[in-house]
Amino acid sequence: MSKYFLQIILTLCFFSLYAEENVQKQNPFVVDIHYSAGKVAPIYPNFPKSVFANGVEVFLGYQTYGSQRWHKLFNYPRMGLSFIYQDLGNREVLGQQFSIVPTVYFSTAKKENAKFYAEFRYGLGIACFTTPYDDVDNRHNNGAGSIVTWQYTVGANMNWKVDKRINVQLGAVWYHASNAHTQLPNVGVNNFAVYFGLLAYPFGKFKRTHEKDSIGIDKKWHLNLRFGSGWHEMGNAFGPVGGKKYPVYTASVYTTRRLAKAITAKMGFIYRYYPMYQTVLEQHKVYDSKLVLRSSAFIVFLGADFLLGHFAISLEAGINVYKPAFVSFHKYYEKPNKIDFYTKQYLATRFGLNYYVRDPYLHPRNNVFVGAYVCANSGQAEFLELNLGYVW
Repeated sequence: MSKYFLQIILTLCFFSLYAEENVQKQNPFVVDIHYSAGKVAPIYPNFPKSVFANGVEVFLGYQTYGSQRWHKLFNYPRMGLSFIYQDLGNREVLGQQFSIVPTVYFSTAKKENAKFYAEFRYGLGIACFTTPYDDVDNRHNNGAGSIVTWQYTVGANMNWKVDKRINVQLGAVWYHASNAHTQLPNVGVNNFAVYFGLLAYPFGKFKRTHEKDSIGIDKKWHLNLRFGSGWHEMGNAFGPVGGKKYPVYTASVYTTRRLAKAITAKMGFIYRYYPMYQTVLEQHKVYDSKLVLRSSAFIVFLGADFLLGHFAISLEAGINVYKPAFVSFHKYYEKPNKIDFYTKQYLATRFGLNYYVRDPYLHPRNNVFVGAYVCANSGQAEFLELNLGYVW
């Protein structure tokens, strides 16, 4: 692994020197290469044994410099795609993981030529596993129940400027992969790693623009309406395996208001109907009537959107004020742990990405959006949701 990492570094340095000798038009393109070493967390009993995990990550993107109004509000982050390879420390059971993750790095640097600064990173994308769970050939990998899963990354690093085009990095990252309960088993794969890397600006850096933003904060409350649909399997994180996939139908009405120019607060109500819960009630003859109502959930929630152009990182947390079928589901499919039961019964979390047809920074009202979310009971994924919404 170290041999390939060294080859990539030498190639990157050569590319940077070549760009130095050939005067080209200024370009915000950036390249980031990491070597990481860490450990896959044993998050359930009899987790497959593994030595340290190691991997290589290549980030290709661009450095924002002020061409869009929101750039300055988030201190000129860099955005792009991370291509990640991980050897998880047990090739026979855990295998190898390949990921493509849209990623944003938020910087603490106050100037574009800062010598030393920190960054926080966030990414949500797709991962592929070479040896997921298989009921014949690989029954011990309960972490990854499907070949394709979601990939979530969060981390931080320090940057040292060693050349006008090269930075050295040292950081830590959490790689989390899960299929959002759409195929069981789905305990999840968590790799906690540290990394060393280089950040290169092959064509040099753009000078930041510091034009004053004449757009004021929209302090009005706006009504939002969204409809969605998702899917999942019946069971806990370990199974049963190979079951039927059930839809989930959702609707939400809520209000939004800007806390800052590119940060929106929201609060409102969510309704969900779970055909899977209705099946549980019918199979165990829990109720004789109102099965659709008792297979529903009503949620009050608070949340926030972080507006990055047409995209928004969206986070929500809410309380299930009505979700009676979960009591029966937990009784038959989960372990009888009171703390686990109460947190999952009442705490509803939701995170993902929205895409707005019109830039919400410039058009806070009369806007259409689509979104992809992972919905969870407390911290355990419940289903994957796709939605369509409108802002008045």
